[in-house]
Amino acid sequence: MKHTKLNEMHETANQKPLSPPLIIAGPCSAESPEQLLQVALELKKTGKVKFMRAGVWKPRTTPNNFEGYGTKALEWLKEVKKQTKIPFATEVATEKHVYEALKFGADLLWIGARTASNPFAIQEIAIALKGIQVPVWVKNPLSPDLKLWEGAITRLKQAGVAQVGAIHRGFTAWYPSPFRNLPLWDIALKLKANHPELSIISDPSHISGDSRFVELLAKRAINMGFDGLMIEVHPNPKQALSDAKQQLTTEQFTHIISKELHRSKPGEELLDELRAEIDAVDELLIWALSNRMKLVTEIAQVKYDSGLEALQKKRWNEVLKQVSKKARSMGLSNNFIVKLFNSIHRESLLKQKRTIESKSDMVKNG
Repeated sequence: MKHTKLNEMHETANQKPLSPPLIIAGPCSAESPEQLLQVALELKKTGKVKFMRAGVWKPRTTPNNFEGYGTKALEWLKEVKKQTKIPFATEVATEKHVYEALKFGADLLWIGARTASNPFAIQEIAIALKGIQVPVWVKNPLSPDLKLWEGAITRLKQAGVAQVGAIHRGFTAWYPSPFRNLPLWDIALKLKANHPELSIISDPSHISGDSRFVELLAKRAINMGFDGLMIEVHPNPKQALSDAKQQLTTEQFTHIISKELHRSKPGEELLDELRAEIDAVDELLIWALSNRMKLVTEIAQVKYDSGLEALQKKRWNEVLKQVSKKARSMGLSNNFIVKLFNSIHRESLLKQKRTIESKSDMVKNG
């Protein structure tokens, strides 16, 4: 996306920020009454946490992993709320989850990325939530599909849910990256631009997948105009039953939250976050080039079997024409792109020639 367009959306997102930022924090999973009470007491000390979060139903990619304690954990949360007076939030993924969570006094519900990706599941949840006054927040779907995210939010609004918000937790990365999920900030900013009345918070824990990056991502989100944060906090992250690597200790969280969270001029933290994003994009470039060269090797095999030369000038001119057109549409220098792709082409030709020569030698010596 062009920087000018991104800046326009950034300005729109900044129009009506929540002040102070909404902070939702707590463990990824409710693991015991003692764990929840310990976290709740520490969160309460900060004076800045509006809701304690804890998952009681955990959607796992593969079976036989910890999937939460379900209704038993809701009983724990209800008791901790009674003792500490901190409202609690939890994730719901089915109609039954909605009824159970509300029965035990959940003060905020959120819908996870997997569920938000399924319009059928969202519609069933929307019907179960019809007319409910409890706030319901929707995480972005796994894929960077703005319409799918907007659709989930619209279904809830049409069901009469009075308070609907959005949670930016990043999008599934399909290549190795320093982050667990790709931030793709522009999609969340576009959602805000399309729906300026909508409150949107960011989840730096799920974006980063690593506690080392949570603080800088949290600051980036606030600087970009997000209305708040959802952060995972655990008394002992190393012993956590889920998402151990991305959870903060209560001390780490207190350190971050004790600082004034406000929009500021770009500084070292923003520079660090941008550099981390650059590292992620660089890894994507390497991944793309590696896969391109694998295809080049397959092409060399086909050319050898067909008796074709490695260099096919007509085909290469078509490639240059296509990439130049695409580059211009995305604000890139045509001269730069032509130089870059010619360099890639030279390396591809060398790889094809070596492959073809190797095949020829095998036949001769065969």
